[in-house]
Amino acid sequence: MYGNTEQLAEAIASEAAACGVKNIVMHNLSKSHLSYVIQDVFKYKALIIGSPTYDSKLYPAVQNLVNTLENKNLKDRYFGYFGGHSWAGTSLRLLGEFADKMQFEIVCGAVDMKQSLNQDVYDKAETLGSNMAKKILSDDEIVPNKTTDCQ
Repeated sequence: MYGNTEQLAEAIASEAAACGVKNIVMHNLSKSHLSYVIQDVFKYKALIIGSPTYDSKLYPAVQNLVNTLENKNLKDRYFGYFGGHSWAGTSLRLLGEFADKMQFEIVCGAVDMKQSLNQDVYDKAETLGSNMAKKILSDDEIVPNKTTDCQ
């Protein structure tokens, strides 16, 4: 909506790249057609979704993606998520519920950004990117409904 969520996504992706992940695809759901996003989601074993809270819900395009992935019964993914808000961080709760329903392995707790990207949030974004990179580059099997502590 205001670019803060995009900045947070870029920080996460930058850290994952710095940790050795080579194939990183980012989509801005306000601009990317859903069919291209779905194609990429099925191509990779990891997924990170971010959304601002919008009228106490997920941003509409993100909600559409989440609904589509639920309908397609996507399984066996490493998952991370982040969200931004001003007063109510509903997007994080909804993305967490989505992850539970899909039985994804959550690689790190959600990154919560209140209003804008500050150093504390940036550090948490780097941790998410780093943890996701470790999972992607490992030979570990995906464990449904598991949450790894952020380190």
